[in-house]
Amino acid sequence: MALTYKIGDLAREFGVTLRTLRFYEDKGLINPERSGTTRLYSASDRERLRVALFCKRIGMSLGEISEMLALHDQEESGANVHEKIRSVYTNRLKALEKHQMEVNETISDLQIRLAEMDRISAH
Repeated sequence: MALTYKIGDLAREFGVTLRTLRFYEDKGLINPERSGTTRLYSASDRERLRVALFCKRIGMSLGEISEMLALHDQEESGANVHEKIRSVYTNRLKALEKHQMEVNETISDLQIRLAEMDRISAH
């Protein structure tokens, strides 16, 4: 019999709530088998969850996560799919780096403004 995971096992492993797992199931991102009322997740479901949570962490929408999972499902079919995944991740990295620069500039501007306010109030 193939290795299976219960909902609580995956929730603990990935640090998410049971509600999160049920939400991802409702959205069709993972599809556990049922044994009565017990959800049984396969190794494939576990991997899909790992990818989905990574994509969420890097700011992807549910639609984008679904597209990435579809690409990951095809990944073994060739280098072209691998390059598409790499391209998506590279673009996301560039967007996050740009955002980080903007946040750093905003922090610097705020620090300057607060220093100016401190100088004004000291007089």
